[in-house]
Amino acid sequence: MPLLRERRGRSLRWLETIAAPWRGLLRGLAKLWVRFSVAPPEPERLGIPSTGICYVLENELLLDEALLDAACQRHALLRPGTELLLGTSWNVFGVRRYRDRLVRRPLPEASPRLRRLVAGLLADPGAEVMLVPVAVFWGRAPAREDSWLKLLFAEQWGLAGRLRRMLVFLLHGRNVLVQFGQPMSLRDLMAGQVREELAVRRASRLLRTHFRNVRAAVIGPDLSHRRSLVAQLLTTGPVRQAIDDEVAATGQRHGRVRERARRYGLEIAADYSYPAILLFEKLLTWLWTRLYDGIELHQVERLGDAARDHTLVYVPCHRSHMDYMILSYVVYKQGLAIPFIAAGINLNLPMIGPMLRRAGAFFIRRSFAGNALYTAMFRGYLSAMLSRGHPIEYFIEGTRSRTGRPLPHRAGMLSMTVHSYLCQPVRPIAFVPVYFGYEKLVEGQSYLTELSGQGKKKESVLGLIRSLRTLREQFGRVQVSVGEPIKLTALLNRHRPDWRSLEFSLDSRPAWLSALVDELGRDILVRINAAAVPNPVNLVALVLLAMPKQSMVERELAVQLELCRQLLGRAPWSMAARLRSLDAPAMIERAEHLGLVLRHAHPLGDVIHMDERRAVLATYFRNNVQHLLALHGLVACCYMNHRSLGLRRIRRLIRLVYPYVAGELRLPWDRRGLRRALNETLAAMADAGLLRAGRNGRIWSRARAGSASTAQLLVLGQSMMPTLQRYYLVIALLLQAGPGRLRRSELLDLAQQVAERLSLVFELHSPDFFDRAVLSQFVDGLRAQGVIRVDADNRLHFDEALRAVDEDARQILGAQIRQSLQQVISLETPQATVEPDDEHDAAA
Repeated sequence: MPLLRERRGRSLRWLETIAAPWRGLLRGLAKLWVRFSVAPPEPERLGIPSTGICYVLENELLLDEALLDAACQRHALLRPGTELLLGTSWNVFGVRRYRDRLVRRPLPEASPRLRRLVAGLLADPGAEVMLVPVAVFWGRAPAREDSWLKLLFAEQWGLAGRLRRMLVFLLHGRNVLVQFGQPMSLRDLMAGQVREELAVRRASRLLRTHFRNVRAAVIGPDLSHRRSLVAQLLTTGPVRQAIDDEVAATGQRHGRVRERARRYGLEIAADYSYPAILLFEKLLTWLWTRLYDGIELHQVERLGDAARDHTLVYVPCHRSHMDYMILSYVVYKQGLAIPFIAAGINLNLPMIGPMLRRAGAFFIRRSFAGNALYTAMFRGYLSAMLSRGHPIEYFIEGTRSRTGRPLPHRAGMLSMTVHSYLCQPVRPIAFVPVYFGYEKLVEGQSYLTELSGQGKKKESVLGLIRSLRTLREQFGRVQVSVGEPIKLTALLNRHRPDWRSLEFSLDSRPAWLSALVDELGRDILVRINAAAVPNPVNLVALVLLAMPKQSMVERELAVQLELCRQLLGRAPWSMAARLRSLDAPAMIERAEHLGLVLRHAHPLGDVIHMDERRAVLATYFRNNVQHLLALHGLVACCYMNHRSLGLRRIRRLIRLVYPYVAGELRLPWDRRGLRRALNETLAAMADAGLLRAGRNGRIWSRARAGSASTAQLLVLGQSMMPTLQRYYLVIALLLQAGPGRLRRSELLDLAQQVAERLSLVFELHSPDFFDRAVLSQFVDGLRAQGVIRVDADNRLHFDEALRAVDEDARQILGAQIRQSLQQVISLETPQATVEPDDEHDAAA
């Protein structure tokens, strides 16, 4: 029997002949009323064959078939009904079928078309049929278990009758999603079964599982009503135990304590509302059009891939209050269920809090300390959400970064997430890192105020009303880049291979969990940075801030920007680190348009510069992407005082500072990876004309002083010099004080004061340079590397290892910079030492 034959009208079976007029009518109705989107946006890239396919719908409904036909026509795919396969009269069937009566009832039997396809494959071993699963969603509201009224209007899990289908058609006909899946071989689904009945059962079961996973990813799992969910939490063992403990500790009546627990639950829980989602979707579409020139998406296909068989936990960086709104908007537009967002209790404002709660926000207090009852309710709520498969979103940094650098992760939410999964490992979890890149910040001015030493303003309704004036401004483009997801089961298998055989409970955590969560937090931050996509503002800030007066002749600035573009194209990072196609003049024009830089006209060539206020704000945008060229900058620093260096010497100097730079900038490489990345970096710098290799790559040299390439190299090095100066400053203070003289807090206080003094005297006076968090991170890095030790009195001790670090740092910084630092910290200037000459450096 041939696999494929051309369709002939006379070959249709009588049932299809009767249904044909209805299909035509439904196509006409769909064209007039229905507005649908397709996921993925270009389904032809899924590799759907042009012949030999059969479409599979979740429900065998004529209207869904009409939408499938319209979607195929829009994207030039093989349309339903254009081929006959293995004796079937129509190349579409539904997994779920219904009795053709006024009140629909599901049919337990598999589709006759599927049976005929299976029988044809069993009869013809050389035949093949590719199934293309297609899910149609009329509105995308998660179904509620206890809210029957809202079930009437939204896409849901259960069976829908004719009346409800008609109402759905009328109410949600403008919000339909047609989602194509990857083609799958029917023969593979049969898995070698030779009996027709068993093969049909197996194929049907696998198709049902596929559609169940797709539905969970797109509309989310079944939801309970907020009050019903809180009532269920009150009956769980950990919450009942916490109530009993509170009664025993305080002597209050059981009913009063239980009521307090219930209020905690209502304070925490989201109250998801589909009308609110539709309202926010319209509002945000208008808002993004008003505020931004566009939102650029990178690697978003990772979301759909991970959502098929995992519960997603979104863990983005936190740059702005816009982050969670943009991410939810992007996820919704990608055809996935929007995440439930952990929001600070400070955002639970009058009017605003209820709106956010209906959009999926659940609220969390800044601290749980001393409140075991609240802790039990929150842990129970988070565990219930994850066990049901709801996507979650939270910021592991805890607060927005005011400097543009990633903040150290906080273990609280990560620990509770992992612990909840251990207690109820229902559906695997994948953590999804997400990078946000802005060309201009809505909160830019408030960040400047906070960095200058003034306190953070408390969120309020009045403050929100005042912020509406920002709608008159333009904030450029936004980059949203999805990092590589982290599968929790793989991490658990590595840390504790026998975890599946252990018993866990919410009221006790295993001792090994802290190390796992710490590694997970570090890995998330590294993958966020690995997903970074630099924009023109980032690169202009990176270059101009490397100049003493934050100014540059436009022509020279353009040359340096082109160098950055070239090096980013060869950077040892992922493809996400590529700059979108803008040339250097366009980057400068973009930065000028957004108000980051000023232009000073001059007959010999315009000068592009920043005043102090713009320069301080520009440090934020530089810090977003500094890590992408950090290795290039460190190599360039090695040539500040030397013209030639041996490869072994370069490797040793980079290894010296790398652990501390990696901790601050979240660089990804271990010792072996660093060696490979350094080789790639040197090769890229050689191709750019910055360095040249000699003696079969054992010697690397720069051009003579005063040459154009050396000037470019030194600017690149200056981008990392403030980081190295901070490190040397801390080391110099320790050496000056001596072992056991300073406590950690005293060292940080002194280092922050000296760094601020240094920025006032020599550098741009930017709070970024004397950020206490960065200084603290370096001190912790020294301790982790065994360079310093802390005694029982919290005093810092060191030995010759610190002096060795100081000696190597001298080779990078040079005498002039060291003397400037020593002058500021009131050290005696050491006797001049003879710098090693180039021949000695090359031999090292």
